[in-house]
This record gives sequence, structure tokens and C-alpha cells, in this order.
Amino acid sequence: LRYALKTNNWNNYNATFWHTDGISPEMQSTLETLKEHHDEIKNAFNYPYSNGPLEGTNNKIKAIKRAGFGYKCFRKFRVRVLYTLHIKTKKVLITK
Repeated sequence: LRYALKTNNWNNYNATFWHTDGISPEMQSTLETLKEHHDEIKNAFNYPYSNGPLEGTNNKIKAIKRAGFGYKCFRKFRVRVLYTLHIKTKKVLITK
């Protein structure tokens, strides 16, 4: 299973579901979960798109929010997010 994921080989990945002799109950449970999401996983093999970068950005914003313990001014929070994410703007919007 690891080799199939590492090499992005759908045929090897699919073959792991047929060879389940002598595997642990934990691995059996994992395979059942993977079977439930079979179509979505196949799409991940076929298409190069991922929402990982977006999820990482959301996580950074949430971390800034937690570290700030609630900014009094939204403008300062926005500037901090833009600075942390290295986003350059021509003019920072001033909101009151």
C-alpha cells in the first residue's frame, strides 16, 4: 500500500484490497475505511489537484488568531495575516 501511494500507481493500490491474508485487525479496519472512500482516492491518483495549500493557509490564519487572543482592530489582524503570508498589496484597505 505504501509503495503504491509513493509511486502513484492506481493498479498496485487497487490490488492491495485483494491480498488481505494474515493482516492485523487494525489494518483490516483501515482498509474498510479506504474502501468507503474508493472513488475519492481514485480521483486523487488521476488528478494533480489538492486542497492542501489552502488548508495550510487556513491553519496559519487560525494560529495567528489564537496567538493574538482577539485583535481589537480588524485592520491590524488583516495586516498581520498579509505580512505572515507574504502577500504584498499596493494599498492596505483601511476599515473602521
